[in-house]
Amino acid sequence: MKLPKFLLTLSLLLSSIWGGAVTPSSHKNQQASWEDHTTLRQNTPFSGISWRNVGPVVQGGRAVDVIRPADQPHVIYVGYASGGVWKSENNGNTFRPVTDQLPSQIVGSLAIDPNHSNVLWLGTGENNSSRSSYGGMGVFKSTDGGETWQHMGLGDTDRIGRIVVDPNNSDRVYVAALGKLYSTGGARGLYRSNDGGQNWETLIEGEDWTGFIDVVPAANGHWYAASWERSRSAWNFVEGGRGSAVYRSTDDGDSWHRLTNGLPQDQYTGRIGLTVSASAPDVLYVSIDNQTPLPEAEWDLGDQAVTAKRLKNMDKDTFLKQNIKAVEAFLRGNNFPPEMKAEQVIEQVQNDEMTPQSLIDELADGNDNLFNVDIRSLEIYRSDDGGERFYRTHEEDIQQVVFSYGYYFGQVKADPQDANIVYATGVPFIKSTDGGKTWASAWDSTVHADIQAVWINPQHSNHIMVGNDGGVDESFDGGQTWRKIDAQPVGQFYTIAVDMEQPYNIYGGLQDNGTLKGSSRNLWHNNRYQGEDWEQIFGGDGMHVNIDDDDKLTYVGFQFGNSFRLSSAAPKRITPPNYVGDESLRKNWNTPVMMSTHNKDILYYAGHRVYRSMNKGDDWTVISGDLTESEKRGDVPFATATSLSESPLKFGLLWVGTDDGLVWVTTNGGDDWKKVSKRLPKGKWVSRVLASPHQADRAWLALNNYRNDDIQPYLYKTENLGNSWQDMSEGLPNETINVVKEDPQNKDIVYVGTDKGIYVSLNQGQDWQMLGNHLPTVPVHDLIVHPREQELVLGTHGRSVFVADVKPLQALTDDVRGSDLHVFAIDKIKASRSWNSKPFRWSYTDDRQDSLPIYFWSAQAGPVKLSIKDEHGSDYLTVAIDARRGLNQWLWNHQVDEALAIAAEQNALAAMQDESADSISPVNLAEVPYAESKRLGHPPFIEPGTYQLVVTAGEHEQSTGLVIE
Repeated sequence: MKLPKFLLTLSLLLSSIWGGAVTPSSHKNQQASWEDHTTLRQNTPFSGISWRNVGPVVQGGRAVDVIRPADQPHVIYVGYASGGVWKSENNGNTFRPVTDQLPSQIVGSLAIDPNHSNVLWLGTGENNSSRSSYGGMGVFKSTDGGETWQHMGLGDTDRIGRIVVDPNNSDRVYVAALGKLYSTGGARGLYRSNDGGQNWETLIEGEDWTGFIDVVPAANGHWYAASWERSRSAWNFVEGGRGSAVYRSTDDGDSWHRLTNGLPQDQYTGRIGLTVSASAPDVLYVSIDNQTPLPEAEWDLGDQAVTAKRLKNMDKDTFLKQNIKAVEAFLRGNNFPPEMKAEQVIEQVQNDEMTPQSLIDELADGNDNLFNVDIRSLEIYRSDDGGERFYRTHEEDIQQVVFSYGYYFGQVKADPQDANIVYATGVPFIKSTDGGKTWASAWDSTVHADIQAVWINPQHSNHIMVGNDGGVDESFDGGQTWRKIDAQPVGQFYTIAVDMEQPYNIYGGLQDNGTLKGSSRNLWHNNRYQGEDWEQIFGGDGMHVNIDDDDKLTYVGFQFGNSFRLSSAAPKRITPPNYVGDESLRKNWNTPVMMSTHNKDILYYAGHRVYRSMNKGDDWTVISGDLTESEKRGDVPFATATSLSESPLKFGLLWVGTDDGLVWVTTNGGDDWKKVSKRLPKGKWVSRVLASPHQADRAWLALNNYRNDDIQPYLYKTENLGNSWQDMSEGLPNETINVVKEDPQNKDIVYVGTDKGIYVSLNQGQDWQMLGNHLPTVPVHDLIVHPREQELVLGTHGRSVFVADVKPLQALTDDVRGSDLHVFAIDKIKASRSWNSKPFRWSYTDDRQDSLPIYFWSAQAGPVKLSIKDEHGSDYLTVAIDARRGLNQWLWNHQVDEALAIAAEQNALAAMQDESADSISPVNLAEVPYAESKRLGHPPFIEPGTYQLVVTAGEHEQSTGLVIE
């Protein structure tokens, strides 16, 4: 039984206030939420709002699995982390999505039945454990090559590491399931079905934080499986533990035992990958993310004379012997203030006013912590006797492959024709041809870093494909050369922004694909991309973007608050500097950076304190104290600001939200701050706090409890600067909220982006509807309404950027919605020269090219007639459509009915002759332009003139002017 929303909200609120924990969402909760989602999709009164995908496609996307059927060499399936499964039937020239209507687009593993190439298995929930990897809803099966899917259970597994179909028995399917990332419980372990997924049995049960990440077959009933102990919180990630291990079965999975001889077995054992070569089934390779700390003697101190690691143990005399240029390079590279020069530092050390260690005591950078690591890192182990004994294949450590985040890769693949050739994934893609003894790069600069998946052609093993954070790449020579085969809009956007060019450009920060810029006129349709693809204007994991149209400046950044100003000159770093003696600024993965709406020279930057610059980021002033309260610390930056908003109605009115659940407001530019979150649920990550563009005292707030595996929507509004908050989530499905914004034109419209779509309210949140009904099920991370074009731009985390015209939505007044029928005004249309040219017979045609959306409101569903008439009432076109209740859209291609148009023109010419006393000649058909179109053999397009669009629904009729220039 589903609790009423108000009781559920009250329960959660009391639980949070009293310090209780929210129960993680179960599959039953998720299924109920999906049913609500589906109902909203089917019944939305705004189905007339259509979405167009504008790309980009150049970035690829996080491809976590790639597979190909053995008997269909032209077919490729790719699973994207949060973009669903895509299929190519022409060897990668084009792809189309095949899972858009599933309740989960989150891919963990894909598998093909080796005995039936049209039978696919999909395990949902990403097997990566990173910041933006989502859980799923179990296992799905397709028997028709991905056209339709059926849910096959294991809904509470949340994240699936691997699915394998037994090569000798299609009804026998193995699933390695990780379980939830942020909480214990649920279903985690190794599972098997003996009846094609109708029923499942637990082969090895996971416990606490330990689930299963991999499973592979060998021969003669031998199977291997890998468990992985890991746990994540908002402030810490434990990448390994004693639960991480390798298991073997010699009886087709009926019994299992743990393999220990020669493998690491301690608290530092991280993610494990497995592979067996078909050419030598007794040879098993194991990749291990070994988190064991290295002794200081083995640290990589870097290639500079002065580094943080060297300074840690450097005495005064040694420091004073360093080259002044090396000291200066260290200061600049670690963002010390520009006025802090090497000469000054050397003098202070000389005078014992400073020690070398004081330069690094408060120096902390989340990005450095990803790469400057001192752990054993990637290791490859091998067994030549089916797992009885293992040995490490390499004498030297394999460094600079997986760095500190080996949990992100974990794939090892043996050549099916040569057991001594083996590949391993990481930031590069590496290969060994001598059984793992030595390793070399198997990629080039055209291949994106962060390799997630590997496929090797079993018949031609030099033919390989990899999935990575930039899409899919293919090699036919064992990794010496590559071709990129991405043409899919599967970008994972964190943020979105627009400029005021004609046509306007869209900007956004993407997961591991930098900051991109592209035209809003681009279009991805019918599995093809039209227009110029987006350009990368900055690197890293792209984050907040701010556009100064007047001074032609763009503010960008990448992870952990590294911010830059772009102009015609070289990029300038504008991150607030580190001051010796000050506490290091804690900066979120997605650090809020904002340009003032009142003065474009003013920037705001929020770590655990808020900074303001009055000169475009050249100098910064602290305008707050520590706005966080949590003292929880780990290897993930925490107790940081996550959202920052400035009132466009009042300068100095600022809002800040934090990852430890606090909300603050200042009305005087930071002189005084007031905490206004005491009565809100505690400990929930603030995904967005937004100052209203219509009421100065109003703000919207979205809390995101994803990091507790909780999918509840936490949405609030204040009308009095946070003195009280009203719960506004009633009517929304249970989907985590990422963004909330008011429409800049219509004060009653509010948009909400969740982990599964976009919703809108036309009455300040009193009720909610899905906005449009054909957006894929995808996380919406950011949105903006273009201030001139009134188009809503969505930055999705998995399907790139969608755009919709919301002018009809903005015009839906109470009077319009209360009417039986209403036709919205149509802007003047300029005729195109291409209308009167005969198209090439064999050219590619697109059903969306040069179409005009016409909108009308209907109080009832049913048949509707649309007519285009001239001033005499003659029809040029009549069409009948089935209208839905609410806002409807009809796409008109500017063409008219040939017979009706000729007759209408003849009537018009006759009427003109009747009005002229001197004209008694009959109507000359040659003077009718539509007849001329017929003679020339091109479709009859509407001619310039003044017309009426008339919409008739039952007894009701409405019209609007239609001017063709």
